Amino acid sequence: MTALPSFFNKIAVIKQIPIFEGLNWFELNRIARKVELVEFNKGDVICKQEDPADAFYAVVSGRIYSYTLNPGGQKEEFDFILRGMHFGIISTLTGENHSHTYEAINDSVVIKIDKNDFSNLFKSTPKLAVALSQSLSRKIRSHVTGTRNTQESSIIAVYAPVKGSGSSTYAVNLALALKVQTDKKVLLLSLSSELSDPLINLADIVLDHQKIINSIQKDKLSIDILAVKFDSKDPGVLSRMSPFISAPVNDYNYIVFDLPNEMDDIILKTLVQSDIVHLVTLEREQDLESTRHVIDHLTEQLKDRFQTEKVQVIISGVKEEHELKPEEIKQILNYDVFLRLPHLKEEEFHSENVFEGFSIFKVDPTSEYAFVLQRLSRQISGSLIGLVLGGGAALGLTHVGIIRVLEKENIPIDIIIGSSMGALIGGIWAVGYKAEDIEKFAREFEKKSGMMKIFDPPFERALTIFIIMLVLIIFRHFTLGFFCMALAIPLAVPVSGLVRGEAIRLWLKEKLGNKHFHHTKIPFRAVAYDLQRRHDIVIDEGSLVNAICKSIAIPGVIRPIMENGQMIIDGGVLNPLPTNVLMDMGVKKIIAVNVLQSPQEVSYSHDLENDNNKHKARIPFNQHPFKYINFRLTSLIVKAFTPNIADIVVRTLQASEYVLAEASGKHADVLIHPDLKGINWFELYEAAQLIKRGEDAAIKHLASIKALVKR
Repeated sequence: MTALPSFFNKIAVIKQIPIFEGLNWFELNRIARKVELVEFNKGDVICKQEDPADAFYAVVSGRIYSYTLNPGGQKEEFDFILRGMHFGIISTLTGENHSHTYEAINDSVVIKIDKNDFSNLFKSTPKLAVALSQSLSRKIRSHVTGTRNTQESSIIAVYAPVKGSGSSTYAVNLALALKVQTDKKVLLLSLSSELSDPLINLADIVLDHQKIINSIQKDKLSIDILAVKFDSKDPGVLSRMSPFISAPVNDYNYIVFDLPNEMDDIILKTLVQSDIVHLVTLEREQDLESTRHVIDHLTEQLKDRFQTEKVQVIISGVKEEHELKPEEIKQILNYDVFLRLPHLKEEEFHSENVFEGFSIFKVDPTSEYAFVLQRLSRQISGSLIGLVLGGGAALGLTHVGIIRVLEKENIPIDIIIGSSMGALIGGIWAVGYKAEDIEKFAREFEKKSGMMKIFDPPFERALTIFIIMLVLIIFRHFTLGFFCMALAIPLAVPVSGLVRGEAIRLWLKEKLGNKHFHHTKIPFRAVAYDLQRRHDIVIDEGSLVNAICKSIAIPGVIRPIMENGQMIIDGGVLNPLPTNVLMDMGVKKIIAVNVLQSPQEVSYSHDLENDNNKHKARIPFNQHPFKYINFRLTSLIVKAFTPNIADIVVRTLQASEYVLAEASGKHADVLIHPDLKGINWFELYEAAQLIKRGEDAAIKHLASIKALVKR
């Protein structure tokens, strides 16, 4: 906090505050004698909740964040106080403690009038008393109705420490995407260090707020544009950068700064004063090192106010001859990569001259690059759409039908969370396969014989003993040999799972290859469960095949995966519908798909199966001998293996999982539960019917989904 020099023309400053409008020169002069102009740095707390009443405040430049803290220390009742607005009236007039905490978002200049002086001014200046009464009425009315009277604005700085990274293209198209996705006011503020450019000189407008606003170009694009050039050596510009950066916040919800590549004090000041910093870099070692230096500069400047989620590294879409591996990038940066942009092809963008001295590269809105920016825009605006695909073994094939409808209706999905079969379907979709492709994969199991390709009983222990037996018999150790043969028989019985899971891994490998999480077109998370420590595992890095295998390891059916002291099993055991993962990530629009059968559906399926069996049992031998024999042989085999441990375990788990999924589903904005009557958990060969039922369920909820997207 710094008191500004006394030579400031206080009357000129006071006249900029709406509450003082209409006062004559004598009244303004009286107020000016009591005014103190104070400068607060970004992050400074002006006054705290429950602090004694001290003064009346009004914002000359910058932004102030107002909030209360609940008993748990969480921020509530937040608001934004922008240029020309005031605070502290109620506490000043009543003497009560401050009800909110007020914190500077940017470097800010604030008018401060001591509470005693303000009380005297209030009594001696009738016009001021009327204006304050009207202001108080509006404030009370907005508090009662629960509406905020200020708009939230975000300042996003885009900076590339190296040339040729496409940062300007990124900044322009991010601003355009924000406009389309939010339908709010967006300003692109482009700074150029080339003094020869035919642009407005920043030095000519930086001292006058109204000149800054009047220099904004409107109706050139769907967004407004302010393009200026500056001299980095001009100390007058540097000293006024903070007010300049925050000048448009009253009029725009999003301000995107496109900064030149050279690092200087003006660029650094802009980065420090921004709410979000996007560092666009190339996938080369020297460029990543330069990016790391910028992060270090920001860490030094912001100190304890540095937040990793606000300083984000973007890997450019400019194609490099040699791509570094994610672990190599992380080692050089010592920092997480926030986003990798897809390669932008020549036919996917075109140049457009907006006005003299300012042209842009506009990206094709149907390109993958544009889709990524659209998703990022929804993330910035807090309107991400998340899809939760629950577990349910074969019943999870209904997810394919739901995905087909989402694709057909162009419903944007920004992140996929999958548990068990939901992780398998979601992971395959996330890498770029379409619903049509996934249906083909599912139809590989339409014939019951197709199930054999993923059936690999764990006979390796018995096989080892059998080989030892053969060796012993060859060398005439008959007693030991027959002992091994007797031992091999019980060892052939599965211990930790009906199948090893390696055949499933190979099947997934055919579809996903060596793809990792960073290869996905849509961000994806798989949920598994550690049986040793009894907690969820949310997997978001590494091999997709490994992650999916962990998430689908159904207890009693697929052998658990032992890794790093963990016994990893099916994520659906504790979290069959992981809406909580999206909620923890701050996603506010959630579509969830519960594919676990309700008790009514299970009962219906059981009764239907009994009715079918009774009908088949009445078929006479003389009319249909083969059907007669087939039914009775099948019944004998089924009876011999019913109940079996795998079926008992899965049905028991799904009974409890349904209850958990129902509770989780209450946190979804749209909950889809397909019709699952008459199909068993293991019937992968019913793929066509399951996919159709998923499609029908999605169509039924389509109006709600579209309303959620528009919300």
